[in-house]
This record gives sequence, structure tokens and C-alpha cells, in this order.
Amino acid sequence: MSDVAVQELVQQAIVPAEHLPIYRLEDELLKLPQVDMPVEHTFCNGLYARTMHIPAGTVLTGAVHKDESFFLVRKGNLIVTTDDGTAQIGPGFMSITQANTKRAGVAMTDVEVTTFHANPTNETDPQAIWDMYTVPAPAPAIEAAQYPHLEGKT
Repeated sequence: MSDVAVQELVQQAIVPAEHLPIYRLEDELLKLPQVDMPVEHTFCNGLYARTMHIPAGTVLTGAVHKDESFFLVRKGNLIVTTDDGTAQIGPGFMSITQANTKRAGVAMTDVEVTTFHANPTNETDPQAIWDMYTVPAPAPAIEAAQYPHLEGKT
């Protein structure tokens, strides 16, 4: 994919420019042995909580969410990308993940994070909830990540 094609994707808002490096990172991470990160799903009336257990040393990326949600670090320390660079966060850190953001991070210790999402239909199928609340990676972003040499960025 040429630099012009990538710029067109960015201009058309198909792929925000700040997401492309993270999609490239994802592509490289998928070439490595994958780490088991158990997920717990908890439900109450109108609310869904998703807790992920991340082993120390794990490099990970987040999904793009359609709506904002709460993000809480329950245990451990990690370094995450932010709009202003990187930040080291730990137990008790809570923020609002804005819609349409994409983040990457590395777990410095064993980590537990929980995200909280509105669930007005009280859906309990985790895959259905995933499909409702996340944005699939656009094919052009995946292609751009898989073929950076075509963009002159090797």
C-alpha cells in the first residue's frame, strides 16, 4: 500500500492515523506465541464488566470501542499509550476510555484490568457484547500493517 493510499484512508477517516502504528504492532505480535489472558464476564442490571488477567511481560493492544467506557486497574502495573505519549498506571487507576481510541501497553507485573460498559438490553453472551461494543479492524488497516514495506516505511 502506497503512502498516498494510506493518506487516503486517513483522510476518509477509515483508519485514524494514530491507529496505524498499533495495527502494525498487532501484526507483529500475531507472529509470536500468543499469551493466555483469561477473561471474566460479570453482569448486573444494565451493566457489563469485563475483567482481563494479563501476565507480566505481556505486550498487548486494545480493541477500538464504539462508545466510552470505564477502565480500572485492579492489580499490577502497566505502561500504556495515551494521547500524550505513555503513562505508567497501577492499582486504583481509573479512567474513561473514549470512543474510537486504540491503545497498546505492556504489563510490568501480573495485571488485572476491568472495563465497565452500559448494557441496557442485559445481554449476557460475551461474543454478542463484543460485537455490539467494538469496532472491527478495517481491512485497509490490516493490509497497511501487513505490508509496511509497500509504504516505504521499513
